[in-house]
Amino acid sequence: MKHLIPIHVFFLFFMFNTSSIALARSSYDVRQGDQTLPVVINPKLQRICDQIDNPVECLITTIPFLREKAAINPVSILKIKVEAVDIKTKEALDKASKLLLYSSNSKPATFCFNVCINNYKSILESKHRILDAILLGDDKQLRVELSSNVDKIYHCEDAFEEANIKSPITEVNSLLGKMISNSLTITIDMVHF
Repeated sequence: MKHLIPIHVFFLFFMFNTSSIALARSSYDVRQGDQTLPVVINPKLQRICDQIDNPVECLITTIPFLREKAAINPVSILKIKVEAVDIKTKEALDKASKLLLYSSNSKPATFCFNVCINNYKSILESKHRILDAILLGDDKQLRVELSSNVDKIYHCEDAFEEANIKSPITEVNSLLGKMISNSLTITIDMVHF
């Protein structure tokens, strides 16, 4: 499956100093359209993203939100992921809403877009519950919210499949599904409240 922003690894290397060997930041090239931008990956972020099913998506959806002196640990990355999912969900909602306007002549397509729009709105509404669960250290609530959001993305795609319509938003749903799944994996495997 195509990624919205493919990432290619150019090299990983070690830096040697007189007393020990330290892992240096990984270097990648991030390609977006015709532009290629070099990106240096913090090794802590690299270790977190390497432990999940979609490491490329983890990196490309986290790096833009990292501040220079941001703490990099599973909880801080999870909070960044929540923000990234929120932004991408708003983009998906906007796209689905525009496509709904153009599909008004097709009742099956209209139905599918409405399913997706309602699910996107529900995902956006869950943001504060997710952030509260992180703040309170409520991993059970966090798992419930994130699992439910993954299901909402799949329900959107299922609506198109059941109507035998090629989904025009598969790419955004794929990325959103991976982003939310990554958040769930971080919650289950790395966050210990």
